[in-house]
Amino acid sequence: MKRFILSALFAALLLVGGGVQAEYRQESIDNNYQGEIQSLADEGKFLVLFFHQAGCPYCDKMRARVHPSNKVMTYFEDKFVMMESNIRGNLDIVMPDGTQGTERDFAKKIRVRATPVYIFYDKDGTPALRTTGFLDEDRFMLAGKYVVEGVHKTKKSFFRYIQEQN
Repeated sequence: MKRFILSALFAALLLVGGGVQAEYRQESIDNNYQGEIQSLADEGKFLVLFFHQAGCPYCDKMRARVHPSNKVMTYFEDKFVMMESNIRGNLDIVMPDGTQGTERDFAKKIRVRATPVYIFYDKDGTPALRTTGFLDEDRFMLAGKYVVEGVHKTKKSFFRYIQEQN
């Protein structure tokens, strides 16, 4: 009986707490994406913005299946900091170009409508890669490598890069 109660309690904690998973996401203290890009460049890292919205099943799928993958975490923790932005959010932010506004304003400005969207920023603050929709673990890894290896600077498309890797 004691074992059953402990099992039930543990299951309830997982349901309420959403499960335990390590993440490579980071919160910005002042929501200044421009400042984050600059400080990360000094550390040799890149910023990835993950645009999402409530009720997005593919956003949830990315969080549950791809982000916590050991392979993804090992690579991304070393090279990137990922921050989330709610496309319907009212949180005040400083956009990568220095403009101030809300998360919603930023999403409209860069035309993020469907989610999930990942924008990988180069160390100088320019978008290096933008993806829309669910990416499986392998493609998400390739997206990171595409940016880290500087392939985006060669003007080779991400689609072509994926084809060459397979």
